[in-house]
Amino acid sequence: MPKKISDNTVTLFVNGRKYENWLEVSITCTLQSLARTFSVRSTRSKEDLTIGIQPQDEVKVFIGDDLVLTGYVTKREVSYSASGISITISGASKTVDLQDCCMPHGMANSYKNQTHEQNLKAVCAPFGIGVVDQVKSVDRRNLEFAPTETVGAAVTRYLQKNGILLTDDEAGNLVIAQAGSGGNAHDTLELGKNILEGKRTQDASKRFSDYVTLGQAANPTSELPVSANHLKGFAQDEGVRRNRWFVKQESGNASTEILQKKAIVLKDVKFGDSDTLTYKVQGWRQSNGELWKVNAWANVDDKWLETDRQLKWVIASITYTLNGSGSIVSLELKQQQSFMIFKEVDTKKITIEMYPEIKKDSGRV
Repeated sequence: MPKKISDNTVTLFVNGRKYENWLEVSITCTLQSLARTFSVRSTRSKEDLTIGIQPQDEVKVFIGDDLVLTGYVTKREVSYSASGISITISGASKTVDLQDCCMPHGMANSYKNQTHEQNLKAVCAPFGIGVVDQVKSVDRRNLEFAPTETVGAAVTRYLQKNGILLTDDEAGNLVIAQAGSGGNAHDTLELGKNILEGKRTQDASKRFSDYVTLGQAANPTSELPVSANHLKGFAQDEGVRRNRWFVKQESGNASTEILQKKAIVLKDVKFGDSDTLTYKVQGWRQSNGELWKVNAWANVDDKWLETDRQLKWVIASITYTLNGSGSIVSLELKQQQSFMIFKEVDTKKITIEMYPEIKKDSGRV
């Protein structure tokens, strides 16, 4: 049974009270971002400048009956002019503390031989942040970072290295995600039906004809000649019509197979990043009453932008806005290739058989 269409009233719950009737609203959720954000604006009279919301207050943001953000008020701004007095409240998901902060001084900055979920729960615990694992990988990895490094920087590097994405959810949890794990959008984005504005950006400067990944087969104690330790991987984008080379040096031990896969993934990601759709749609909800959501698959039927109706795009970013033009949702869509992140082999599973170019007992791998 379709969900009953509720209204688009934006409500902030702060300190046991609810606040509504905002003149302007902006709520942004982005895949591969640690924290969704919001900003709301209201006007006040000279006789009543109080609003009861202060920076650092805990907040929950709803659109109708749908929770869309759980976090903190990060900024309160009061301004005035001849036309009146304005108050703007801004905030972010609970995960913003991962983005901004280092681990508490004296706590461990190295977590070894644990699953992704275990590692991330360990670093999120001091901030009271939960972890939702949509991938359920059983691989065991190490998470290490410098004492002066922000948790967000370390976590982002860790997830990219291990072939998974991250985002947050409406409850303020950190989410280990995969592209499209938000499900399928109910509605098709369709020219002449629900699209107000559209733009397609195809940026060929992000693509290259040839990709080369360089790496080392073994550590310096190997008895192999230096030249034998130097390995390469290649990939070609046949859609690029002139010679454009991209060369990347990979760290750590490698094999020709691994470097080859990395070159292919690099080519695919560059291709995906070169093609972006941006749309504005009237209203925040689809025809079945559900909100448009980030990291969902969406079909696009737009002859002006020459899209393939059968191709599913990933909603990479979404912004709900309310202003004098009404309630509008802005969507940024990318192809699946943008989120193809290479998954490194568990080092404990690497054996000599994976390196045919290395002789057995020639040195440590």
